[in-house]
Amino acid sequence: MSERLELNNETGEKKENAAPSVESITLQKTEKPEKTASFEQRPQRPQNSRSSDSKPQGRSQSSARAIAPMKGGKAAIIRNFVFIISFIVVIVCVAVILHDMSTSRRNDELYNGIRAMVALEGEVSLSDGIVEETGEIIPDILDDYIAVFNENNDTVGWVSIPGTKIDYPVLQYRHYKDDGSVTGSNFYYLDKNFYHQDSKHGAIYAEWRYPIGVTRPNNTVLYGHNMGDGSMFAAVTHYYPFYTGWSGSIDFYQRHPLVYFDTLYERGVYKVFAVMYVHVEEDKYDDVYNYFRKREFPDRDSFNDFIVNIMDRSAFYTDVDLEYGDEILTLSTCYYAPLGTGVDARIAVFARRVREGESADVNVDAAIVNQSPLYFDIYYRSIGGSWAGRTWDISKVSGLTEEMLRQAEAEGRITPDPLQMG
Repeated sequence: MSERLELNNETGEKKENAAPSVESITLQKTEKPEKTASFEQRPQRPQNSRSSDSKPQGRSQSSARAIAPMKGGKAAIIRNFVFIISFIVVIVCVAVILHDMSTSRRNDELYNGIRAMVALEGEVSLSDGIVEETGEIIPDILDDYIAVFNENNDTVGWVSIPGTKIDYPVLQYRHYKDDGSVTGSNFYYLDKNFYHQDSKHGAIYAEWRYPIGVTRPNNTVLYGHNMGDGSMFAAVTHYYPFYTGWSGSIDFYQRHPLVYFDTLYERGVYKVFAVMYVHVEEDKYDDVYNYFRKREFPDRDSFNDFIVNIMDRSAFYTDVDLEYGDEILTLSTCYYAPLGTGVDARIAVFARRVREGESADVNVDAAIVNQSPLYFDIYYRSIGGSWAGRTWDISKVSGLTEEMLRQAEAEGRITPDPLQMG
């Protein structure tokens, strides 16, 4: 509307300032104008003062007035200001959503292309340059992964959970220097994708200090982001019941009891046996359980302590048995519910490798909910409650006895069971 007034005022002003003609001057001197003459001679507000090449305004202006009326006092000004800010916020939000959708689509396309490499048929020659760069003798790589390794020689394996989006190469940023020493980083692939490009999705990666090759650590820990679009390790959180409810957690486990983790040299199937919610802020709290630091188990006690600490914290119990010498696979991702981003917390899923000659079948119907997992102090202070004690079947761990538990508690290697105290 303001544009019309300015245009009309400009047009009227031109008419008012125009020089009077001779005929009009003569008329004013010789004839007494009638009452109606003054109205006829008064400059008329043009009905349509825009030129033929000017932009149409009527409909657009009426729409603009309907959305953000400009008339009114201070309240209207405030209302219009709030509207403008809200409109800007909406535009920014839409732009962010579209950007995220585009980023997610590109990430999906990238990994679909890598998965297509796994499906390649025929022989693929291993690059001599890559063999030389690794600084070590490369044994025969599984045919499925040679092409992937050629694309990025940080590739050490492939992890997948059928029926979920987890189906990715596993990377390890570990390199040999000219002097034969090894260097690496656990942060490189936090924000780099498979092709070393900046990406908020990052990649699935392993701790660089423990090489994954022909041999592996006793506990292989893989890291991946919990992405809002459901990619990377987001599905790992579905084993935990905060969003799905306790029964929902069991249902997800029953549909996905196995994790497949192949190295470049051999295939592996792992049975899920636990999931836990923990925080990792060592500098703020003293009750952190560093599952990600437990990589090697030099003796039975160290293995048993690890399993007891995991099972005490697990949200469910399964029928999977464990014994010293089992190879453990841990999938770890960030998780900010239910305490929010103020607490740096993780969801970790634990699985043990199917032993040689053992069936990969799992009796998923035997899985039960742990109604009182062992949490941490900040959780209990925020949510309430306390640990009800150890309720899982310790006979599932070969050789573990109550006497061993008492000794481990006395030495501070595991949390004392409140059911056995006092």
